[in-house]
Amino acid sequence: MEKQWKCYTKPFRDTWIHLLRSDVNLQVSDGTIPGLFMRYSASTRAIRFFLGCKIDNKKCNLYIGRYNDYSIKDIREMAWNLRRQIANGQDPRREKTEQQEDLGEKFEDLFPQYMEKYAKVYKKPRTQDSNWGEYRLYLGPMFDKLYMRQIEEKHVMDAYAKWVKKISFSTANKALSLFSNFWDWCEMYKYVDRNTNPCKYVRKGANKVYKPQILDQEGYRALSHALDVGPKVSRMHPRLFNALRVLMLTGCRASEITGLEVDEVVLMHKVIHLKDSKTGARDVKLCDAVIPYLQAALDEAKALGSKYVFPGVGNTRRPINNIRKPFEWALEYAKLPHMRIHDLRHSFISMGANIGENMAAMKEAAGHSRITTTEGYTHIMDSSTYRAINNVANAICG
Repeated sequence: MEKQWKCYTKPFRDTWIHLLRSDVNLQVSDGTIPGLFMRYSASTRAIRFFLGCKIDNKKCNLYIGRYNDYSIKDIREMAWNLRRQIANGQDPRREKTEQQEDLGEKFEDLFPQYMEKYAKVYKKPRTQDSNWGEYRLYLGPMFDKLYMRQIEEKHVMDAYAKWVKKISFSTANKALSLFSNFWDWCEMYKYVDRNTNPCKYVRKGANKVYKPQILDQEGYRALSHALDVGPKVSRMHPRLFNALRVLMLTGCRASEITGLEVDEVVLMHKVIHLKDSKTGARDVKLCDAVIPYLQAALDEAKALGSKYVFPGVGNTRRPINNIRKPFEWALEYAKLPHMRIHDLRHSFISMGANIGENMAAMKEAAGHSRITTTEGYTHIMDSSTYRAINNVANAICG
């Protein structure tokens, strides 16, 4: 569990609590009611209220509730009631009903334990960050208020149906897989009965097959020009366009560039030593053209005192995470069709195939573990196809 807390005292007010954001865990004492404090989790952004007290000469923290479930007025009233019970010799901990005992632990209390005991051991750091995001956006809002033994198949099916109305099937499937893995962990720790995973009854959907949009040389020139003028014409930060430029010239995954750290880049050797990627740690060889853009980014990061090559525009202690908007602006300015950012990676590998580069070298450049994966990323351009079929026809006709 999270143990490091930054502590201070500040009277509880909705005016500042609902705006609270921090990269570290916070423990804030109210100061108006003895023992009343709240804890803010930097990973989940959850805010929980407790009452610190002594029962039978032993210190303990009584859980009161979560922010948004109760008003600050209700929290204070419950804190006073708990203090009165303790003053009258009662032990509030023993007033948990038999029904609650049968229901076991709450989802919101067990998920952080799962992340601490399981995810930290078996999952990569970036996967852990992704899991916390899925919890905040999808799992928490649907299941936090439920006890584990309250959760049934209908709850999970309703949650999945709600997710797919707002997000893609692939994103909903990831959230469902995380929930399933969490449930299996709960079974191992006997928080729920064996062989009760409700996810097996949910029928997963699939996104429509997407055909990547591939840039040819003319498309690359148009996009490059748009990235040049973007910082001058648009109202978006130049750092975002510079990150897109590096992405275009390296063929990396978007997360590998947006989360790139300063100590991973060695320009003298023209290489990026990625500590973590989809396939684990790997080296990315750098072309000459990308060096000036990375040097400019490193100089800016040093001036800002950030560990990230591309610091966040609003918070330099975090990496950038909003390059989709400038990418869409650049596509519109360049009069290019709609593309995913990941299509830049497809385009990079396809360009190598179309100009006759060795596929083993392209596999190494892309960081794929198998050459078949690299071949799946290659898309022959129409001009190459027309040239090929005309050559075949000329040979046939003599």
